[in-house]
Amino acid sequence: MSQVAGWALAAALVVGAAVAARLLLSTVTVQGGSMTPALDPGDVVLVLRHRRRARPGRIVVVQRPDRRTGWDGPSDPSAGWYVKRVAARAGDPMPSWVPGDGPGRVSPGMLVLRGDHPRSEDSKQWGPCPADRMYGVVLMRLRAGDEQAAARPASARRASPPGRRSSSSP
Repeated sequence: MSQVAGWALAAALVVGAAVAARLLLSTVTVQGGSMTPALDPGDVVLVLRHRRRARPGRIVVVQRPDRRTGWDGPSDPSAGWYVKRVAARAGDPMPSWVPGDGPGRVSPGMLVLRGDHPRSEDSKQWGPCPADRMYGVVLMRLRAGDEQAAARPASARRASPPGRRSSSSP
């Protein structure tokens, strides 16, 4: 293989890796205090767009439930996003704090979500979340929130749209 062909192959690999990363990775800016103390308002997190990695203890980004119908209503990504921790997944025992028909197991295709802050809106109010409403799994915090973001009211419990580096008003 000639040196030119080697450089062309290396360049193609770099471009391919960049495209794959763009398709699989996204950034999300956290708004609100529902994940405090793990995540603060204004934190920027790296999200892997992958549903199969959702397991208890992982932080995920999911579609915000409809105020009237919860997660039972139609899927609407324009409604916003929640950043929550997975408390249970399909087949796990249903936590007692989830509204419903009592003890049992989490149904197939569902996730039980909980914010780290006690006043978080999550499966305590909305019940289990359909796993297909999940955008992805948080891999790591890329940047801590700034002073201005930290001053946002805790009532704003959603994330900015996935793929955006800057936060928007709640």
